[in-house]
Amino acid sequence: MKKIRLTLVLFCALVTINSCESTKEKTAEISEGLVGDWQVQWVTYPDKNAPANDSINYTMNGEMNIKANGKITINAFGYKNCIFGADTLIHTLNWEVPSDTILNLTNDGDKYGIPYTILDLSDNKVKLQLVEDVYLFLTK
Repeated sequence: MKKIRLTLVLFCALVTINSCESTKEKTAEISEGLVGDWQVQWVTYPDKNAPANDSINYTMNGEMNIKANGKITINAFGYKNCIFGADTLIHTLNWEVPSDTILNLTNDGDKYGIPYTILDLSDNKVKLQLVEDVYLFLTK
């Protein structure tokens, strides 16, 4: 009976170790795929229950430079009537891929950050989701 338990414990440990190594490889692969210069479009959609307002624009363009050293610089080009803001901003943050579905951005000293869900990732296109109704489309 003790041999069976020991065998099961060893088997579970090996499966866990293999799973962790596989996850690390996957997140490293995703991280490598994100590095580079990207054109970005932020998109949200009007609430179905809200009255239509043609004066509000629901998209904003920008750029992201994602560096292998864990830094990301975001340039967002705001404009009048843009739902995301009227100002252009430039901001440098830290980035990491803690799992195969999350891109997390943090300021120095911030332990939580802003998690973006990775919905789609290919060589030249990435689709991210920030909160329920904000999407980012990245293209090279």
